[in-house]
Amino acid sequence: MQDEYHDSLGYRKMTDRLESDYGIHLSRGKVLRLMDEADRLSCVRRKHFSEEYYITRRRMKDELPPDLIGRNFHSFTPCTKLVCDITYLTGSDETWYLNSIEDLFNGEILGWRIGEHCTSTLCVETVMAMENSSRTAEGCILHSDGGSTYVSYAYRELLLEYGIRQSMGRRRSCFDNARIESFNGVLKTECLYSFFGKNKVRERRVPVRELADQVERFIPYYNEKRRKDSLGHMSPVEFRLSNPKGTLPAVGRMNLLDNGKKVL
Repeated sequence: MQDEYHDSLGYRKMTDRLESDYGIHLSRGKVLRLMDEADRLSCVRRKHFSEEYYITRRRMKDELPPDLIGRNFHSFTPCTKLVCDITYLTGSDETWYLNSIEDLFNGEILGWRIGEHCTSTLCVETVMAMENSSRTAEGCILHSDGGSTYVSYAYRELLLEYGIRQSMGRRRSCFDNARIESFNGVLKTECLYSFFGKNKVRERRVPVRELADQVERFIPYYNEKRRKDSLGHMSPVEFRLSNPKGTLPAVGRMNLLDNGKKVL
């Protein structure tokens, strides 16, 4: 049978073929032993991980958190609904990764980390950076896409330890995480393109260290000085300090007025 399949059948598939094609019922262990003795083991690339590893990965994907945001990217109280995402910083030499967490109340970036590798460690360190600041996120919702870094047990266990409720949108659906995607767009346009030039960035002619340094300078500016019309022409930090307990956005309040009276 191996001749027919160009020596590509592993012992698992061989066991299935023997049963389905010839009605021969053998355990996988016995098939593996017989193939080894006959020197007919598959010559294809073998898996790098154990079967238990793949079982664990399947279980992780089967136990994904629900989507608690549902594309409702509005919050009237600070640090109750947060979104996060990873974006690439691709330089002339290599690619680094920026993970950032945004508060839907005022658009403030509560925590961010830049790493050389896109791993769960990057996401864990970002949450820890947010928790180590003066702000607390206990009891809040933290929403992300369905990327493997956010699915990892290390990341999920940290959120559980901090009392953060994990929310997750669908894979490959940018609309389920549109607010933080919008921030990434602003970052690349106002931070990178305007400073280095759009063509130089897109053609990867800027060293990644210079890109990272510019991002590190831009985010504090974005939080503290960049004013937004949606926040009554205030920066995210100014708006939070003006409304420490939460309120409707300044522009939103104007929309609720009708002849000087609130519309319920």
